[in-house]
Amino acid sequence: MTETVDLYVIARLDNGDAAADLYSCEVYYDAHDGAFHGRTVASWWESVRLDSTAPASLDELDQAMSRAGYIRVGGWRKRVTSSGAVRYFADATTGIEEL
Repeated sequence: MTETVDLYVIARLDNGDAAADLYSCEVYYDAHDGAFHGRTVASWWESVRLDSTAPASLDELDQAMSRAGYIRVGGWRKRVTSSGAVRYFADATTGIEEL
């Protein structure tokens, strides 16, 4: 049996250091209508990195995440940090085989 793990992704497309940092999280839904209600980010899970010579793009990160067994759910959301760094946020899932 496979258990689904919910993940929160923070991606960076910095030259030579493009990666998707994945964090485990718990997702909450409204008890009445089942609508998404929010999440808590629990802990760092893994980083999926692009080869420093590969072109850095969200499509390339999607492909690298897929090869590593992750499925992005929903679109990327672009945000700029207070220091001016551009980051992209998304939700993802993966499966873990239960023993």
